[in-house]
Amino acid sequence: MKRIYFCLSLLLFCHCSLSYGFRKESLTQSPPVRNTILLTEALKNLSVLYKVNFLYEQETISQKKVAFNTAEFKGKKIGEVLSGLLTPLNLGWYKIDDKNYSVYPLDKPQKSSGLKNSNHTTVSNQSLTDSLVTSQITGRVIDELQKPLEYVTLTLRRAADSSFVLNALSDSTGRFVFPGIKPGDYKIKVIAIGYAYFTTSLLSLNTQEGLIVEPIKLKALSETLHEVKIMASRPSVETRSDRFILNVENSPMAIGNSLQLLKSAPFVKVSADNSVTLQGKKTMILIDNKPVPDAILQNILETLPSGNISKVELITQPSSKYDASYGAVINITTKKSTTDGITASVRADGSMGSYGRSELNGTISYKHKALTLYGTAGINRSDYLFSVNSNRVLGDPKDPDLLTDNWRRLSNNKVFNFQLGADLELTKDQTIGVLINGNPMKFGGPWGTVNQFGKQGAAIDSTLYTNATFDQKASFYTYNLNYHLLADSGKNELTVLATLTPFRRNMFQSFPSVLLNALGETIKNPPVYQTVNISEINIYNAQLDYRHTLKQQWTLETGIKYQRTDSKSSVAYEIEKDNQFVSDPAYSNQSKLTEAIAGAYLILSKDWKNDKLQMGVRTENTKVAFKGVFDQNYFNAFPSFLYQHNFNEHNNLAFSFKRTISRAAYYDLVPYTVFINKYTVEHGNSTLKPEYDNIYTITSNIHKLNLSLSYTAASGLIVLLPSSQDYTTKVTFFSRQNLNNSSDLSFFLLYPLRFNSWWETQNSGTPIGYTKARGQVLGNPYELSAFHSDFKSSHIFQLSKTLKLQVDAYYWTRYSQGLTKYSGYKNIDASFLLDIFSGKGQVRLSGNEIIFKRNDFHQDTDFGQYRAQQIVNNDSRRISVGFTYKFGKNKMNSPEKKAGNEEALKRL
Repeated sequence: MKRIYFCLSLLLFCHCSLSYGFRKESLTQSPPVRNTILLTEALKNLSVLYKVNFLYEQETISQKKVAFNTAEFKGKKIGEVLSGLLTPLNLGWYKIDDKNYSVYPLDKPQKSSGLKNSNHTTVSNQSLTDSLVTSQITGRVIDELQKPLEYVTLTLRRAADSSFVLNALSDSTGRFVFPGIKPGDYKIKVIAIGYAYFTTSLLSLNTQEGLIVEPIKLKALSETLHEVKIMASRPSVETRSDRFILNVENSPMAIGNSLQLLKSAPFVKVSADNSVTLQGKKTMILIDNKPVPDAILQNILETLPSGNISKVELITQPSSKYDASYGAVINITTKKSTTDGITASVRADGSMGSYGRSELNGTISYKHKALTLYGTAGINRSDYLFSVNSNRVLGDPKDPDLLTDNWRRLSNNKVFNFQLGADLELTKDQTIGVLINGNPMKFGGPWGTVNQFGKQGAAIDSTLYTNATFDQKASFYTYNLNYHLLADSGKNELTVLATLTPFRRNMFQSFPSVLLNALGETIKNPPVYQTVNISEINIYNAQLDYRHTLKQQWTLETGIKYQRTDSKSSVAYEIEKDNQFVSDPAYSNQSKLTEAIAGAYLILSKDWKNDKLQMGVRTENTKVAFKGVFDQNYFNAFPSFLYQHNFNEHNNLAFSFKRTISRAAYYDLVPYTVFINKYTVEHGNSTLKPEYDNIYTITSNIHKLNLSLSYTAASGLIVLLPSSQDYTTKVTFFSRQNLNNSSDLSFFLLYPLRFNSWWETQNSGTPIGYTKARGQVLGNPYELSAFHSDFKSSHIFQLSKTLKLQVDAYYWTRYSQGLTKYSGYKNIDASFLLDIFSGKGQVRLSGNEIIFKRNDFHQDTDFGQYRAQQIVNNDSRRISVGFTYKFGKNKMNSPEKKAGNEEALKRL
């Protein structure tokens, strides 16, 4: 005990001595020296000290100076520092998010009341006396095309003396709110970089129900982009309650096509066959709210240059407004034109792996007063390699047969795309528009196959070489007419649209072959056969969406939709006999399918100070008629729910639920037959049922860390499986089939981190997940389950004012989907971005899979008497270079449109 007392006494003596020494030293220190420097330099120093960005117009602060000493600010909060620096200069500041702060000019110097606020420079005495008042002023900020403007600074002032009341910032939908405002007369001053300053007319707030301001329309400045200097950048990934926003406008990874860009997005997986999923859910792909059909997804995304993209929305918890067929939505937003006159851009990209790809794309836009015309055109030419090496073990496990099935398709692709559109403002609140999209395309080339036969563990008996070729022509067009009304100061919003989408596909395949023995000698030349597959699909769509702001700031959203699809297809199988081809009715057929879906949705939502609630339901009635085969008529309701509680500015907790349906693709419902080769045949399945998913999600934001736990319970999962096996001829038939049930439980995280002013990271992944599936295959029950995890880390380095480097590292463990096991993979991608010609031009140089071996995908299945192993390669290791040049006054592309045929096109 004495030793303990002695130690405590010694510690107390040391503490007192150190404290006295420190106080004595502090008393003798001289006051810090404060040097007068330019405000721009002071903000740069603060950026490094606090690891944030500042957003301002150069001309606003370029000549202003401040007394500044970095050491003096250490340990102080950034709000206190900014208020002390900016207020004497008649400048204000606003916190956009954790990484970005806006600096803007005040109308006139403000006298501080001494009341500090974490988000504003000063707050007047009225802010304190109004804390119990429930009235508020709300509204929207839009551009000349009636598109929402985010990160716009709004200042509320008294009309009588222009004294400061409160600041606000518009969100991603352009909406803003001034809460706790006392009845009276006010004006709002609006400041947005790149737009003319704007002050509203007199606004009178008379009741506690609040005031909804007429949408504030800002006019873009006439200066070119480099004349309006934006001295900050948005974070590469932003977090919202139901989505993540990937800002890619100035990303080094925005090279090549949009499919390559999606590979670097958080929680996005692009498989070997280029199917895209977000957090493992069935995912709708939209481009400016227009759909991308699954059948030509790769070609459409390869046609869209990454350089034309401004941001990608990763909607992990979509509301009932979206079609009930999807658990997640990826919306790719292209750049917009907001200035009068002509703007244009041209872009060229090229890449080389085992084979080369090239692309040329141009855009042009003309705006004059109420009329906007826009168009895009591009061509993509590529030699696309896709190969599969597989071993099939067939028959009795004690003495099985071995069939190797190695095929290699080299497709020479020519894909054209164009878009023509026009928007006309009938009044300041009404817009009518027309949009035409076209995508004619052609594919063709060799599709060779090598099949070897023998007993497992023994020498090969014989080899079949099939020198197949294919030739496919396809086209996809969209004709869209739309109308938009924003009335009653934004209280009511109406959107009406009609769309016609014709899709055509004609595919020819020829299969000449020769059978050799183990010595390479010809055994026989099997008869040559050929197939012709023709599809004609027309999609008709009509849709109405309405939004109304109720009392107490409740919002009601509702809409109706009718969609009809007419599909005709034919398969002609011909075999060579006596030097001529004759039809084989066993594999030839014609089919006609009609589907009509009538849907309606209702969403009720409200935002409180610390809580957000959204409740919705979508109902759909589906009628399907397959002439001569079956008729279906079923009704479903799909509820959705989202609740979020904000503990404070940086911490919240949310829960959501959504029920979805996945209908089979039209092509999989008709009895088509496609010969991959002589021993691999795919055919349709008219007995397919829809898949139903229930998705439960808990999400929490803890400062910069985003955590999410998601559970999906599915019934009727649709997967491609062997449907029958001929053990004599070794032919395996595959079709889409329903599993009994499946589930997935996954834990996701996203953590952005900025080390300093030139190095930031985005880290995302699934630390742990568990997948399970059960179903019938070849008449027997099977079950497969597996744990899985993945991680992706993006590092962005600002090497100089004009040079940026991004390095992406990713790792996936082994995982399972359906009843198939998949191997893991890992690699590193890197890309440089160089700005040239005063920001009008950009050069990008990138490499994919540059460190480890090429990412080949391994797949394993085991169904007793049928076991298979596959290795898939799609020429993914590549070097790419791209160049973009912009003409005219500002960055541009077509205005955002929604075609309304999203769900139908995904099933083509």
